[in-house]
Amino acid sequence: MKLLAAIGLIVGAGLLFGAPRRVGLRTGETSLHRWVTRGGTAVRHWWTRNRRADARRREAAELILGLSAELTAGLPLDVALLRAAATNPVCPHAVSAATIGGDVAVALRRDAQDQGLPVLASLATVWQVAQGSGAGLAAAAHRLGTAAFAQQRMRRELAGQMAGPRATAKVLAVLPVVGLLLGSGLGGSPLAWLLGTPIGVVVLVVGVALDVTGLLWIRVMVTKVERRL
Repeated sequence: MKLLAAIGLIVGAGLLFGAPRRVGLRTGETSLHRWVTRGGTAVRHWWTRNRRADARRREAAELILGLSAELTAGLPLDVALLRAAATNPVCPHAVSAATIGGDVAVALRRDAQDQGLPVLASLATVWQVAQGSGAGLAAAAHRLGTAAFAQQRMRRELAGQMAGPRATAKVLAVLPVVGLLLGSGLGGSPLAWLLGTPIGVVVLVVGVALDVTGLLWIRVMVTKVERRL
């Protein structure tokens, strides 16, 4: 729904600003068209970034469970990590450290920072304890990976519950564009009034600010909840 709302915003703006010009405000319309296009591009980038983050979290959980399985099979720590990460690009620094006999725990923490994956920092702590005290890592890694998958399920449930409010907010954000289209279709010049009169400019600025504030407000609320998971 989020992506559809963003596409609707871009298409609506394209229909509005691609129509024949009936007012002498070509420069203002072009600038607003560019602003809307850049906004749509930013929405697409944000959506893609969130999907990539979800994929990285899933890969990290799979890596940890794979490591647990390899350790249960009796492989040494470094070899087990290399086997588990053979098809998983989520911890390149740790793989390099395991290959050359370096400090895997430090490398895991670096991967956690680079990839934005706190679960890898937790794995680094468990790894360090297992190396220093001889405690078994397989069971701890299994619990850590299981907890990571449970956290992913909670994130999906949260996203499902918040999909309705976010979609509603985005539809409301698109409605002003629909209003401009309707006004133009009825023979009016709403854009000329918005860009050509002082009060129109004030209304345009306030309306855009309120739309952006509403979208950012919802995003901040959802992000705060997700960070606690």
